[in-house]
Amino acid sequence: MDHATASSLLGISGVVWFWLLTIVGVGGVVFSLSRRFSLLQLGRAENRLDRLGERFKHVLIYAFGQKKMFDDLFAGIYHLFIFYGFLVVSIRTVTMVIEGLFAGWELPLLHTGLGHAYLFSKDIFEALVLLGLVFAAWRRGIQRKDRIIQSRGAWIVIGLIAILMFTDLASEGARIAAGALDGGYLPVSALFGSLFAGFSEGTLQAVYSWTWWIHLITLYVFANELPYSKHFHVYTSIFNVFFADLDAPGKLPTMDLEDVDENTRFGIAAITDFTWKQMLDMYTCTECGRCREFCPTTLTGKPLQPVLYLKSVRDQLYSEQKDLLVSPGEEVKGSELELVPMVVDPEVIWACTTCRWCERACPLDISYVDKLVEMRQNLVLEKAEFPEEAQPAFRGYEVNGNPWQLPAEERAAWADGLDIPLASEAGGDFDYLFFVGSPGSYDDHGKKVSRALASILKAAGVKIAILGSEEASTGDAARRLGNEYLFQMLAMQNVETMNTYGVKKIVTNCPHVYNTLAHEYPDFDGNYEVVHGTQLVAELVQQGRLTLSQTVELDLAYHDPCYLGRTNGEYDAPRFLLGSVPGLTVREAELSRDRSMCCGAGGGRMWLEEDLGERINQMRFDQLRATGTAEVAVACPYCYSMLSDAQQEEGLEGARTFDVIELVAEALDV
Repeated sequence: MDHATASSLLGISGVVWFWLLTIVGVGGVVFSLSRRFSLLQLGRAENRLDRLGERFKHVLIYAFGQKKMFDDLFAGIYHLFIFYGFLVVSIRTVTMVIEGLFAGWELPLLHTGLGHAYLFSKDIFEALVLLGLVFAAWRRGIQRKDRIIQSRGAWIVIGLIAILMFTDLASEGARIAAGALDGGYLPVSALFGSLFAGFSEGTLQAVYSWTWWIHLITLYVFANELPYSKHFHVYTSIFNVFFADLDAPGKLPTMDLEDVDENTRFGIAAITDFTWKQMLDMYTCTECGRCREFCPTTLTGKPLQPVLYLKSVRDQLYSEQKDLLVSPGEEVKGSELELVPMVVDPEVIWACTTCRWCERACPLDISYVDKLVEMRQNLVLEKAEFPEEAQPAFRGYEVNGNPWQLPAEERAAWADGLDIPLASEAGGDFDYLFFVGSPGSYDDHGKKVSRALASILKAAGVKIAILGSEEASTGDAARRLGNEYLFQMLAMQNVETMNTYGVKKIVTNCPHVYNTLAHEYPDFDGNYEVVHGTQLVAELVQQGRLTLSQTVELDLAYHDPCYLGRTNGEYDAPRFLLGSVPGLTVREAELSRDRSMCCGAGGGRMWLEEDLGERINQMRFDQLRATGTAEVAVACPYCYSMLSDAQQEEGLEGARTFDVIELVAEALDV
C-alpha cells in the first residue's frame, strides 16, 4: 500500500459513490447556509464594513486569540485544543476529500519536509482535540457547571468530533503499518499503527478504506447538522466577531425620529425588526451560559436569563423561516407575529439593568442590551405599555428635566455659599463644566458629594462652572427605559446649552452621566472631553496639586459601578484615591472589577419596583459584606442609593455607604 490513496483503493464504483456522497453532503450544506443567509437579509440594514483594520485586529485577538475564553481558564484551554485542532486537521480532511474525487491524487507536499512538519502538528493536535473532548465531557457530564445548558445535541457533537479524530488517526496508523508513511513524524498515529502490526496488506487496505469512509461520512453529517443546532457558531463565530460593534460598549444606537411616516415602526416588535447583525448574534450563540453566570437578574431569580432570551427569539426566527423565505417572484413580507408577549414575556424585557455582564462575558461578541432596549422602545413609543412606576419619572423628565419631578430652579441650591459661577455668567472662563446630574442636584447625599467634589477642585485651582437651572438630566434612564423621544429631547436641549457656552471639558461624578455625555451625545453634535470625578481628582493627587493627610479610620469594601467599570473600563482611579486616604482599609469583594455585580439601579430600574425574586441590591450588599465589613465605598450616586438602602433593609442601621469623593474631601489638607 505504498503511498496508496483512497481513490486507488475504492475502485471506479467507489469513486462514483463518493462523488454522489459529496454532491449530497456539500449540496445540503450550501442549501442550509443559503437559507440562513437569506433570513439575515430580511433583517434591518446595518453598516458593519467600516474600520476594517480594527475589525481584523479584533478577530485576531478575540476569535483566533480566544481572549475571552480564558476568563474560564479550564474551558479556555480545552476549547483552544479543539479550535486549533479543527483548523489544523481541516487541511488533511480537504486532501482526503480530493483523494476520493480524483483517482491517484495526493497532496505532494505531504512527502516533503514541510509536509512532515504539518503531519506532525496534525497528529499532536488530534490528540489534543481528543483530550479537549474528554475535558468538555467531564465539564458537561460530571462537573455539570450551573451556567451550562444541558442538551443531547452537545453530546452528539462531542461524539462526531471524536469520530473524526479517531478515524483519521486510525487511517494514518494503517498506512504506517503498511509502510506507506514514516511513523517517525506521526507519533500518535504510530501508536494506532502498532495495533495493526502483523495485519496483512489486504486487511490494512480495508482498515484504511473503512476509516476513510467513516471519517468523511461523519464530516458531511457534522457539516449538515451544524446549521440546525447551537453549534452553528462553527460557521458563524469568526464573522460575528469581525462584525462586532466597535463603538464604546455603553453606547446605544440613535433612532431616527425625523424621517418617519405612518409605516414607521419604532424599536423591535417582530422578528424581522432585528438587524441582520442581531440575527447573526442569534445564529452564533453557543448556549455556553457565560452570559448568565453573574447576571444580576439570573442570580436573583428574575425572568431574564440572557441565553434563554436569545434562544427564544432565535427559535422563533427559525420557526418562521418557511413563511419568511418566499419563492422567486413572490413579495417578501415581514413577520406579523409580535414577540412581546407571544414569544418573550414583558417581565423579561423590563428586568434588565443594562449592566452588560452578559456582553462582557460572551466570547463571541453577542450583544443583548441593544435588543432589549429596542424591544422596550416599541412597547413605550408604539403601545404605551410600560411599568406604571415609570410614568412619574417620564413625566418628571418632560416637565422638569429630571425624574425626581423637582423644579429646575432648585438644581443649583446645593452650591449655595461655594462661589461657583454659572456658565452663563463665566464668559467661558472655566476649565471644566461640572455637569452635576440629577442625583447630585436633588438627592441629599448626592448634594453632599457635589459640594465635596467642587471643594476639592477649587482647592486644586481647577476652575469650574455649572449650568444651574439650565442643566437637564442627560436622559440616560429615559433612553434605557425605551423612551427615545424623551432622551433625544433632553440631549438636544443640553447640547444646545453647552455649545452656546463653548463647553469643551466636562467633569461629573455620575458614571451614567459620564457614559451618556462621552459616548451618546456626539450623535447630537455634543463633542466634549468628559472625565469622571475620581479620574480628575486622582490625576490632581498624582500631580501633587492635592495633599491627602487627614486620617480617616474606616474599614470599607469597594463596589465597582457598572457604568464606570465594566462599561467604561475605569477601575483604578477610585482605588488609587481610596489607597491615598490615610487610615482607610479597603477590601475587595470576590466579584469585583470587570466581574462586579450590578447594584440593580441601571437601565432605569432605579425607578421601577423589584417584586420578583431576591432583591439585587441586597444580594450585592451581602457579597460586599462577605469581605468582613458592612461599610461600603462607591463611585456612583445610584450605587450609593441602592447599597445604603440594602444596609437599612437588612437591619444594619449603623452601617454606612460612602462616596469615594467625600472620603477624599475628608482627608484633604486644606
